[in-house]
Amino acid sequence: MAQPLFRVIEMGANIAWPHSDFINKGHPIKMGFLSCEVNFFRLIWRTAYVVIATVLAMAMPFFNEFLGLLGAIGFWPLIVFFPIQMHIAQRQIKTQSLKWYALQLLSLICFLVTAAAAIASIRGISKNIKKYKLFKYKQ
Repeated sequence: MAQPLFRVIEMGANIAWPHSDFINKGHPIKMGFLSCEVNFFRLIWRTAYVVIATVLAMAMPFFNEFLGLLGAIGFWPLIVFFPIQMHIAQRQIKTQSLKWYALQLLSLICFLVTAAAAIASIRGISKNIKKYKLFKYKQ
């Protein structure tokens, strides 16, 4: 889920500092018979992101509801709607044919599941925010 954010930040850093080797260059690392190339900016930035997300998860006992909400928001358009529309366009499925209706029904059912998950996450957030205590696991 964080890949688009990673891409935006890394592209922004590339544009802001185009001549920086720290940001734009990969450094080869060899360990015995294994070798790879590591971009230190990417390594530090992504590690910091994971650390911050982990601290937020510890600080907010209901962080999983936020993750559920983000997952629900991203599920239908990215996993269902766009792939179905691409399939319809690639296969040139005629509108209002039986296959077109079946694909649209599948998309609608997945949208309803996504809406229910988003509503449940919002309910969980609103319910838990009233008894919020910093860095508490059980209330």
